[in-house]
Amino acid sequence: MANLHRILASLAGTLLLAGCGGSSDGDSDPASCGSQFNPATRVQAGYASFDITAPGRLQRHLFRDVLAGVQPAGADAYGESVADDVLAQTARFNGGSPASGASAYTAVRNPMDFIDLIIGEDTIDNFNTGRRYISSCIDAGNAAQYDTSEKGALVTFDEVQDSTTTDQYNYPNLRWVYAPDASGKVIRVIRFQGRSGEDLNGAVVASQFDDASFSASGFNVPELVQASFTAGSNQERLSLEQTLIDLDRDQWLRSSDNTFDFADRTDVDCARVLVDYRAATAEVFTSAYANVSGSYASRSAYVESEDYCGNQEEGTGTRYATQAVSGRQ
Repeated sequence: MANLHRILASLAGTLLLAGCGGSSDGDSDPASCGSQFNPATRVQAGYASFDITAPGRLQRHLFRDVLAGVQPAGADAYGESVADDVLAQTARFNGGSPASGASAYTAVRNPMDFIDLIIGEDTIDNFNTGRRYISSCIDAGNAAQYDTSEKGALVTFDEVQDSTTTDQYNYPNLRWVYAPDASGKVIRVIRFQGRSGEDLNGAVVASQFDDASFSASGFNVPELVQASFTAGSNQERLSLEQTLIDLDRDQWLRSSDNTFDFADRTDVDCARVLVDYRAATAEVFTSAYANVSGSYASRSAYVESEDYCGNQEEGTGTRYATQAVSGRQ
């Protein structure tokens, strides 16, 4: 699980190199499925609300599995505290409500869940074109890419109420890449950029899909997911790494330039929870620079050390039994 970041980053990098080349002005024949063709175009769409409240749509939000996965199996004060804090700390980044006192959200509001729904619900023609193109290239066994940044094609969603734009989501990059000679997987990367004055500065979600089951419509089930969010002028961070095959585990990690409360501690700047769905356990790691600062010349050295919660070895944290979670998304 600790290697998931490197695995997905490596795959994405390899696929990007393999999927690039030549002109992407749209003049190439899409039937050839050559990497020179890139069907991405400018997308701008308006919606009455960015709030996600419908039960079926809420089942697909990014943190659904891990929020269910950290719930203790029985009466367990420590496990209950961890679950409450994972819920509350996540809410700042995904607009989850309620932010405390529950085991699940009744609403979420964030750009990454919203665009994932829009893609899966097949409501944007150009996104549909892109997925059909990738799917046809998989059938042909040829490399392909859909890349908005290469085309300078911004994706913008507006929340419009009473003819007034009340909020806006800007995505500098939406990319699908398929390279059969590399991993034989489809990689999708979505990047969000917050506007000036907003708390959420940015977010990136990278997903890996199996080429054999990749669909040109509806929702594709990922094999791996890596997500990162930054807020508060990049001082507040949240990441999620999911493995939905083989290990069947999630890693949730919250870090900050400031201290925050988590589980049985009030002074942490890093909290990490590793959820093992097959074993029905959660393992918790915490750390604080203030407690070990005498050992390191700088904060960056601490973040790279074994004392930092993100680097602590599996089996050295605090473990508790969790509820079984069926039907991971």
